[in-house]
Amino acid sequence: MEKLLHTIAPQLAVAGAYSFIGEIKGVVFELRWMLVFIIVMIIADFVLGIIDSVVKRGEDFRFSRAGRRTMCKFIEYNSYLVLGFMLGIAILQPVGICSYTVSAMCGLGLAFIFEFDSIMEHICVIHGIKNKVSIKRLLVGYIKKKYNTAGEIIEEVTGDKK
Repeated sequence: MEKLLHTIAPQLAVAGAYSFIGEIKGVVFELRWMLVFIIVMIIADFVLGIIDSVVKRGEDFRFSRAGRRTMCKFIEYNSYLVLGFMLGIAILQPVGICSYTVSAMCGLGLAFIFEFDSIMEHICVIHGIKNKVSIKRLLVGYIKKKYNTAGEIIEEVTGDKK
């Protein structure tokens, strides 16, 4: 029996690993366009940030800092994608609310909301636009309209009184 266990257990482990890797490949293939979208957003922010800081403000370009921040954003935004995917697989799809790809898109939507402000700020600075568009300010304004006290608290915490 022990010899049988030592023979079959490694084979089961290998079969399980191949199955797991196959499922991961399938998920990555289904979410490939979302991954491309993340890369496009990060490259846009990287290029616009360089133009903003180096060309407009005359700061020194530090490749190590720019590379670190870019890689951190890539990891963070993939985390949002994975969080949406996991919530979809674990909760939303079994309950019948939506599929895991839709929930992954919602997670990526959070990343887009956060990155949009950064990209728009760079574009406004580059083109000399004073009246900046900000999703954060729109959300704070909406909250302040509905719940004045909560909106004032958020404005005080973020330091964004415009």
